[in-house]
Amino acid sequence: MTYEELYALFRSDVTDAVAPYLWSDTEVQAYANDAYSMFVRLTKGIPDSTSALTQVPVVAGEATATVSPLILKFKSAYLVSTGKDLRIVNEGEVPRLGTKRVGEQVDSHRNPNVGNVSHMVVGLGRNAASGGVRWHMIPKDNDTVQLSVMRLPLSKVEPGFEFDEIGEEHHYHLLLWMKHLAYGKQDAETFDRGRRDEFERKFREYCGQATREWDRYRTHTQVVAYGGL
Repeated sequence: MTYEELYALFRSDVTDAVAPYLWSDTEVQAYANDAYSMFVRLTKGIPDSTSALTQVPVVAGEATATVSPLILKFKSAYLVSTGKDLRIVNEGEVPRLGTKRVGEQVDSHRNPNVGNVSHMVVGLGRNAASGGVRWHMIPKDNDTVQLSVMRLPLSKVEPGFEFDEIGEEHHYHLLLWMKHLAYGKQDAETFDRGRRDEFERKFREYCGQATREWDRYRTHTQVVAYGGL
């Protein structure tokens, strides 16, 4: 489905197809964009290990690196030069990763050492304009880390846009969140608390259903063979 098709369906559903509109074209586009992002967020994100944002440069002497704020979850990481997997850890786990030196526990968070990158610390600046990761050891060599992630959509919804990062069966249901936002507009002609809340409930229920279906699809069915008596 294209944005224009979704736009036409929205105008038809809310009986707002003749100008002057209750909801402007700018508002409808914003609703569509938010519905697209919200669907992806509520269904755990889009798997990605090939786009540009999944490659993170490791710069010698630099303890941190910038990553895309579109990343919702880091699934795995490895060094391109060697293929060696990196352990992904949260900030709170860092004190337990100290390195031993002459029988002494060294906190590499407060006293970072130069060495080979083996751990990637995540959770830095998640809600900032750009995210960040930190290497447990300050890199001694340049390299690249290849990520596998769950992320938000790469592109914003605009005229000519196609919702090709999610299954076609989900496109029509984006209208639920769009109508939730539309009836939440603080205007005497548009605000309707009952419709706003009902469309939000239906949208969240649908996202839950889509998530459960996706989880079942990814789960390997175990076959148990029983021997005869």
